[in-house]
Amino acid sequence: MASKKNIIRRLTESNTFLARKNQEMTELVNEKNVTIQVIQDELTTLQLEMSKLDERQRDLERENAQLLQRWLKKMNEEADRMNAGNAFLENEQQEQSALSPSVQSPPSTRSLRSMGPESPTQSNWRGASSIFSIIPQISSKKFTAHDAEVNTVSLSNGGSMAATGSNDKKIRIWDIKTGSLKSTLTGCLQSVMCVSFNATDELLLGASNDNAARLWHLGTGRPRHTLTGHIGKVFSARFNPDSSKVVSGSHDRTIKVWDLQKGYCIRTMFTFASVNDVCLLDFDGSTIASGHLDNNLRFWDARSGNCVKEVTGIHMGQITSVCPSTDGSQILTNSRDNTLRILDVRTYETVSVLHADGYKTGTNWSKACFSPDGQYVVSGSADGTLYYWSTRDGIVEKLVKEQTSPIVGVSWVNSTVVSAEKDKTVVIWGTTARRPTIYEK
Repeated sequence: MASKKNIIRRLTESNTFLARKNQEMTELVNEKNVTIQVIQDELTTLQLEMSKLDERQRDLERENAQLLQRWLKKMNEEADRMNAGNAFLENEQQEQSALSPSVQSPPSTRSLRSMGPESPTQSNWRGASSIFSIIPQISSKKFTAHDAEVNTVSLSNGGSMAATGSNDKKIRIWDIKTGSLKSTLTGCLQSVMCVSFNATDELLLGASNDNAARLWHLGTGRPRHTLTGHIGKVFSARFNPDSSKVVSGSHDRTIKVWDLQKGYCIRTMFTFASVNDVCLLDFDGSTIASGHLDNNLRFWDARSGNCVKEVTGIHMGQITSVCPSTDGSQILTNSRDNTLRILDVRTYETVSVLHADGYKTGTNWSKACFSPDGQYVVSGSADGTLYYWSTRDGIVEKLVKEQTSPIVGVSWVNSTVVSAEKDKTVVIWGTTARRPTIYEK
């Protein structure tokens, strides 16, 4: 009798143990089923995102093909128009020569006007020059621009004024001919990192470390707009061609487009990396290029806010500036890896790599630029030397030195180059004045 009770007790304990194990296994199976469901949901989401990305890629490819065809058609139309105009002028000159063989008369104003107005291409709104650029070799003016370190400089489109921005929170406007101070613009709460004139030289834009960009009217010296919305330092801001909008780039990893008529931001683009510089690549301001802290160059559609192209691997250091050529076909990048690159904006391929022994980019916001005719590139080194490269072969054409600290920016309009060094000094380079130390190629 006792043995039967022991058997029943053991069987009862075994049954209880097995029931508990069965419950644990059931719970484990339920957990696995939940995990499987989550994974299936994630897989479905990823497949949906992949299909959307594929569709977006196809849309971008179609749009790129359409833009390329439109660009080619536009270039062909301009070429035909210029050829027709040249033929007309040649016929006019031949007729003038036939009437007056001993006198070679220049084309009349009527003849030039008869060619019709120029189309609104990039070369027109950036003020392209019909003459070949000559490298300025002589320091015509040299002066201390601010009470604190200078961060930026820009020439007006007409070439009669220069603007500088500084750690003293001020923007100063200078007369190029005399080197005298025309006006001082105030309102920024921290260092001014970028200055830019609009197409008519009536307005000036300043980007500041106080997370804002500001707009002044140069005729009155009064502020017109304060563009607030960034949550990081604003390192760059540019007008669109008709001055109706402003594009700004910030260390908060965003690019913002501002409508100046409405007075507020109409689009924000998230860029994945801090923005050191931005520029516009076409007449309607629909394509934006940006240089970043992560060494990459990105192209944006301002209408949709989408990244059209990300160019990686071109630099080993952060990109400090981006500058379009006058005709809009190329873009110049400057980097902390002490090289500059020229890229074709149609293919995104590198056309030329510019470097030199002794050249070193001095700051994270150092700006380089093309000459007006696109035949040269100028940039300043950390030791105060200006380097001029030929865009045809990438060879250093000339070195000139009149400054000693890092060059933070250069600007080239017509036959004038202005350079600003970090240690407060600005030099205007022209054709008449005392000669600085010059190193020929």
